[in-house]
Amino acid sequence: MRKLIPLLVLPTALSLAAGAQSNPNSITINNAIQDVAAGSTTGFVNFHAPKENTKGRRMLLADFSPGYVTTTSDSALKDPRLVFNYDKITHDLYYSFDRKTVIEADRSRVKTFHLATADGEQEYTRLDLIKPDAFFQTFNSFDNTHYGFYALTKTEFKKADYRTDGMVESGNNYDEYVDNIQYYIVSPGGKEYQPLELKKKSVRAALPAVKTKVEEYLSQHKNDDVNETFVKNLIEYINKG
Repeated sequence: MRKLIPLLVLPTALSLAAGAQSNPNSITINNAIQDVAAGSTTGFVNFHAPKENTKGRRMLLADFSPGYVTTTSDSALKDPRLVFNYDKITHDLYYSFDRKTVIEADRSRVKTFHLATADGEQEYTRLDLIKPDAFFQTFNSFDNTHYGFYALTKTEFKKADYRTDGMVESGNNYDEYVDNIQYYIVSPGGKEYQPLELKKKSVRAALPAVKTKVEEYLSQHKNDDVNETFVKNLIEYINKG
């Protein structure tokens, strides 16, 4: 049976933060909550676990994680009670103070969110240049003089499609959430970007303006696998000048 959790409307969200009034950061917290929750509407969110034979998951994390949000007005939504999770299909961010009642954030008011996971801290940011209604994992942040490296996860739900005629079998006998990860390099200043595959040829094509630095790095790491860590370290190498 599906477990449904009611969304929390703004007045209730603010009342949950009222206990922090003696905290010097309480004004910032309340302002941030107002920023982030202003677009919330009453409804229901389904956070039930997938059925036993389902592979993958819809949510970014298996459970809610501690973290914080920076709003587009540069207010910080920080509170030790706060936990977050992210829907990879709808690109909605959810947060909770008690792991029972969940608030759907107004994504247009969220600049970045940070998660403290078992694998380390993860940062996600909006990139209006590429897709303003989603959040991108940040490996390197761009600014006026530095390149950025980001990943967008798009998740598709595929129902079981097993077929057999007694002789030939096809498809899978399980439902599955399938992730498709797209990588991007954002140029200094944030006005241009290039899609990227985790291949040396694609790395070269995405960074023509810093060809010399790219070739230096590739030469120094010619036996390394081209993965997320490889590209992250390459961008750090380029950004050092």
